[in-house]
Amino acid sequence: MSGTAKADIEREMLHAWEALGSAVDSFSDVEMEQVGVIEGWCVKDLLGHIAFWAEKAAADLQAVAGDREKDVATPGSEEAVDEWNERERRARAGRPLAEIREEWLESFQKAMGALASFPADRLREKVKGRSVLERFAGDTYEHYREHFGDLSAWRRQLETTEE
Repeated sequence: MSGTAKADIEREMLHAWEALGSAVDSFSDVEMEQVGVIEGWCVKDLLGHIAFWAEKAAADLQAVAGDREKDVATPGSEEAVDEWNERERRARAGRPLAEIREEWLESFQKAMGALASFPADRLREKVKGRSVLERFAGDTYEHYREHFGDLSAWRRQLETTEE
C-alpha cells in the first residue's frame, strides 16, 4: 500500500471524526446524559464506547507493528461484542461527562498517531482472519460513521419532542 493510500485513510478518519464531532457538539450537557440515543444508552455512554474501540484500534496497530499479533484480542461473536460493549459502558458509568469527553478526544489522537506510525505496506496483512486495515477501519472511521447516524437520529428525535 502506498503512502497516498495511507493518506486517503487518514483523510477518511479526519472526515468521519469531524462529522461525528459536529454531531456531538450539537448536544447540551443535559442532553448528553439523557438516555435514548441507542437502547438504554446516552450520548456520554456512546462517547465512552467509541473511545474504547478507537483506543483498541490504536493498541492493535501497535501490537501488529511490534510483531505481537497474539495481543490483538477479538470478541469472536456478536454476543461477545455486546458483552464487551456492556462491560465498557458499566466501567465508565460513574465517571463525569468531562472525563468521558476527554477520553473520547484522546482516543482519536491515539488512533491517528498509531496509524501515522504504522508501516503502510503492512495494512493489508491478515491478523486473526481480517486485514489490519479492515480491523482498524471497523473500530475507527466506519464506527464513527455508524454512530454519527445514531446521533443525527437522536438529535432529530429530541428536536421533535422539545417543540
